[in-house]
Amino acid sequence: MKRMYILLIAACFSLSLSAQTFISEDFSSGQMPPPGWNALPLGSQWSSSNTSNAGGVAPEAEYSNATGTTTARLLSPIIDLTNVDTVLLVFKHAYEGSWGSPDIGVATRGGSPWTIVWDESPNGNIDPEEIQLILTGGDVGKPNFQFSFFVSGNMANLDAWYIDDVILKSPSGLDCKMTSISVPAVITGPEAVGGSVTNLGNTAVNEISISWQSFNGTVYDSTFTGLSLDLLETFDFDFDGSWISAFGYHDLTMWINTVNGVQDESQENDTLSKTIAYYANILPRKPCFEEFTSSTCGPCASFNSSFVPWSQQHADEIVLVKYQMNWPGSGDPYYTPEGGTRRNYYGVSYVPDLFCNGTQTNTSMGSVQSAFDNASELTSTLDIASSFTVNGTNIDITTNILPFSNYGEKRVFTIVVEKVTTGNVGSNGETEFHHVMMKMFPNGNGSTVDLQDRETATLTYNYDMSSTHVEEMDDLLVVVIIQDYSSKEILQSAYGYEDANYSDEARLDMIMLDGEPLDEFDPDVYEYDVYLPEGTVEEPILSAETMDDAAFTVINQAFEIPGTSTVEVYAEDLFSTKLYTVNYRIATGTDEKPVPAVHVFPNPAQDQLYLTGITRADVQLFSSDGKLLMSKANFRSGPIDVSDLPRGIYILNIQAGDAHVVRKKVIIL
Repeated sequence: MKRMYILLIAACFSLSLSAQTFISEDFSSGQMPPPGWNALPLGSQWSSSNTSNAGGVAPEAEYSNATGTTTARLLSPIIDLTNVDTVLLVFKHAYEGSWGSPDIGVATRGGSPWTIVWDESPNGNIDPEEIQLILTGGDVGKPNFQFSFFVSGNMANLDAWYIDDVILKSPSGLDCKMTSISVPAVITGPEAVGGSVTNLGNTAVNEISISWQSFNGTVYDSTFTGLSLDLLETFDFDFDGSWISAFGYHDLTMWINTVNGVQDESQENDTLSKTIAYYANILPRKPCFEEFTSSTCGPCASFNSSFVPWSQQHADEIVLVKYQMNWPGSGDPYYTPEGGTRRNYYGVSYVPDLFCNGTQTNTSMGSVQSAFDNASELTSTLDIASSFTVNGTNIDITTNILPFSNYGEKRVFTIVVEKVTTGNVGSNGETEFHHVMMKMFPNGNGSTVDLQDRETATLTYNYDMSSTHVEEMDDLLVVVIIQDYSSKEILQSAYGYEDANYSDEARLDMIMLDGEPLDEFDPDVYEYDVYLPEGTVEEPILSAETMDDAAFTVINQAFEIPGTSTVEVYAEDLFSTKLYTVNYRIATGTDEKPVPAVHVFPNPAQDQLYLTGITRADVQLFSSDGKLLMSKANFRSGPIDVSDLPRGIYILNIQAGDAHVVRKKVIIL
């Protein structure tokens, strides 16, 4: 729950006539508390963290490692606000915790008791956000003004609170801040470009000019009018254009040019950059549970009485492996030294002990469910296809791993488990045991594999399982775990199944350009020349359909005309691939038809899209993935109703007579 105490009455307060910054603290000194600040209580709870979780740049302030019920504060320096009647307090923060966490907030004082001006009672994590407060009256105007960030209550469910980029200032006369860039930090395809600006000045903002720079250096400008933004009001906007880049990490930069036709008074907050990770593919990360247990452990039987049914209920959603330990007492008869290696890696000192994606998890079903819920939100750029065959007591395992980013050297653990065992009954009352580890390949330390973007890594193992504790050779599963060995984070996991038949079909069924099938396409022809009208500057939107539904494509844009786009096709087995090439060329010659002078506006549009410059044309509207959504024959200049279309990027094809098709990208808000 969020509570905000804005100490003003908008209709009757007077604003400062000149801007002044009283505090600008980004915690870059690495000192906690920063010079002039104070932290209560002193100790390790308030610290400088080399992270950027609040949305700023490392380092940042962090409050963590607290116990009991208490109130802690990070206090600003004392500021003389004599003759100042209004100030803005702006800061970034993020919170990690669960339901029942303590209150967090901001309070002010002017030699008197603290007055809360903003607070929240978190019921879970708070993603990075910027808080902007107008403070007037009360403590403002005092010669001994001070504010504090506070945490108050039972600290049991607080993991960490991060704070960064704290600014206390009086409002400028004319000042807009670039607040956010709306392109997601991780994308797998073209994304609409937009953001938000906030008025930090006393003057109402009616017009603002904003630019952004694309991956290839092109600068896009837009002017937005009719805004009427008052102090601390925010405007969300979208550009005509989309972000597309080569795969990898790239910075998108956006900036304010003018406000109300002139430069504003504070250019230091006019520019914002955001790192965009563009991946060929993003997949769900399967939660991986590893349990250390024993048939001679009473608490293990108690925990497993709930955990086993829960695991069976979520069998298709998790990966599970259990390591039987050689204690307490005589321990479990199915203990192996490889399980001991895994125990030492995690530092396990008691059973039952549980790890989810490499992080220790309490052995209570509430904690298990919470770990599962959190892990289910994670993604990965790793895909796994594993299978095995059994011949007598011999097992042959083949695993293909396909990364969609550069990971470098990571550990891969290939583990044979038996689904149900009964031969290791001990003294704790359990009569059967599930997903018991029988063998790890090549050993308990796994295999170090160099994982590079779109380069398949193949692991094969052959082993005679007669030397293990396997009870039934037709009751086996293979578990594959990819792990960062230093941080212990599991990056992806999967099961390998007996005689799994992964398709090797990696051909395309069709290539489409702006939704239109490519002329004379043949699945067994892998290179095409496409001639575009003279003057074309934007490449067509290329999409493709695979012959096998389990195959998938990675499309590499040309980024320039003339240029070349490619379609990489990966079969279900993650090993078989095909590469299709489309060369964009510019058509030349006296027989070329002129391109009609067609205008499409407004762009972005909401309800109506107007077309001018045509007298009779065939008009088609496609989604960004090539689906035909609308078709109009013999269309004349005028409006098209787009009010029922969802927000997104679309392609408008306009063909007048025998002239070339004019393609326009449009954004629907």
